[in-house]
Amino acid sequence: MTKKESIAKLIRTLSIPPVLVTAMLCILATVKPSYFHSPAEILTCILLLGIVPVLAYPLQKILPGLKEMGREGQRNLAFLLNLIGYAAAFLWALLEKASDELLLICSTYALSVVLLTICNKALHFRASGHACSFTGPLLLLVYFLGWKMAVPCVLVAALVIWSSLVLKRHTKQELTGGILVCAVSFLLSLALVSILR
Repeated sequence: MTKKESIAKLIRTLSIPPVLVTAMLCILATVKPSYFHSPAEILTCILLLGIVPVLAYPLQKILPGLKEMGREGQRNLAFLLNLIGYAAAFLWALLEKASDELLLICSTYALSVVLLTICNKALHFRASGHACSFTGPLLLLVYFLGWKMAVPCVLVAALVIWSSLVLKRHTKQELTGGILVCAVSFLLSLALVSILR
């Protein structure tokens, strides 16, 4: 592995969904504590949006049917666990009367996994889940904290896109698809939250 590929792998590892969603939630909890009614809400979001989806990686190695499928089995299980975790987060935020901000976060994640599933499974267009998952926290941080976050968020996005291309994990089209899925999910969530509240 070249030095360039090693750097790309490190960037890609640091940009996995659990790391980015946890970072976003910790930043918001520090800067905008009014978004959360209690520390338990922060932990619930980290659990449902971050930890449940990443369980696909250890589970795939021990579940017989998926173990033989290798990376494809891991990807299928990740889609399923994302769907479960994100749907549970949305229902929790709705039923627990979480703040509008938390409901927006949870609904953006829930809608993004539904749209990704439609793109990948029904339309057979491979939109990048990784691109979708790094776009969410960055887009939400800019929305909640203002344009001062745009430059660091665009820089992070550029590094993650570069790393995915260097490692040949996704094509430009797949990355663009994932980013667009997240942007559409965010816009739909804004409308949804205004209707629900």
